[in-house]
Amino acid sequence: MDPFKLLKADHRTVSEMFETVEAARGQAKSAAFKKLKTELDVHAHIEETFLYPALKKAEASRDITLEAYEEHKVVKDLLAELAAGKPSDQWNAKLTVLRENVDHHVDEEEGELFDRAKEVLTNEQLEMLGDEMAAEKKRKGLPVAEELSKPSLLTRAVNAVFGSSDKPAAKKTGGKRKAAKSTTKKKAPAKKAVKGAKKSSPKPSAKKSTGRQKSARK
Repeated sequence: MDPFKLLKADHRTVSEMFETVEAARGQAKSAAFKKLKTELDVHAHIEETFLYPALKKAEASRDITLEAYEEHKVVKDLLAELAAGKPSDQWNAKLTVLRENVDHHVDEEEGELFDRAKEVLTNEQLEMLGDEMAAEKKRKGLPVAEELSKPSLLTRAVNAVFGSSDKPAAKKTGGKRKAAKSTTKKKAPAKKAVKGAKKSSPKPSAKKSTGRQKSARK
């Protein structure tokens, strides 16, 4: 699975949840915040368990990854404070600060961090990380969109069936040659028919000329 598509989908879900929390009132606001907190907790967990450790090992992505860890800590502290309180003006102000921190983190993650990840990790490593994060997210009780896993599955199927691109091309060329040979064979009967027509044509003309001679004698 593409890990970047998975994480970006999480980011969109979180953004929509913030909208829901901000628009809700009373108990509905508290319930919506609990869902938001669960989503953010699991999102941070799969990143810190799988993606960040892999990026921290490489020199090119180490600094940006350490910054991401620190940003997660700030978000976790704000989540804990909001979870301990009740919706109020002060609570709403803290929710706004939380969203600003999350938005900033998302911008850096989808920009520089993802770019560095593509530089230091192979496609196979990234796909494996995506699979592991998706499996862990499901284990934590959160859904993963089915369409996110389709591209990598199709790629595996194509590679398993066709292998390299040279083999299918060779099969197509052989087919064209066979078709050309069969076309040549079909034209042969037409030539025989023409020859047969030429042989039979003199006989009717001979009979006609003989008939004229008999009438002349009479």
